[in-house]
Amino acid sequence: MPQAKEFYMHDTNSGYVFITSNPENWKDCEQISKTEGKRLRAENAKKTLLNILKEGDTIYTVLRHVSASGMSRRIDLYTFRDNKPVYLSGHYAMMQGEDPPKDGYKVGGCGMDMGFHLVYTLSSLLYKKDRGGYELRHEWL
Repeated sequence: MPQAKEFYMHDTNSGYVFITSNPENWKDCEQISKTEGKRLRAENAKKTLLNILKEGDTIYTVLRHVSASGMSRRIDLYTFRDNKPVYLSGHYAMMQGEDPPKDGYKVGGCGMDMGFHLVYTLSSLLYKKDRGGYELRHEWL
């Protein structure tokens, strides 16, 4: 069965960007190009993460899967607010121009702490300062 065509839609009232195979159902939204959709999703995801996180926060990583070769793994990112976990992996993926992961953000490579790598990269993208990617702390769960 052929895969349904995907359309990027922009709700101009809220700024929310989503993907649908039925753009005719979203009359109040504007259809935009895939390139523009990914750009707006990345921008919105970064704003959301900046609203959730503060410098010095701890990001917790959860290892979900390691490939048979050991060359890639799936890791989820969380922080805690009011003693409740806040899922960050979807925002991180969209900020990177990717779709939200279903079972952890896929990271390729080995030979280093890939959870630290994700948190360092997140920090570097959010806070462009002299300290590089050290504005957020990292711990494994």
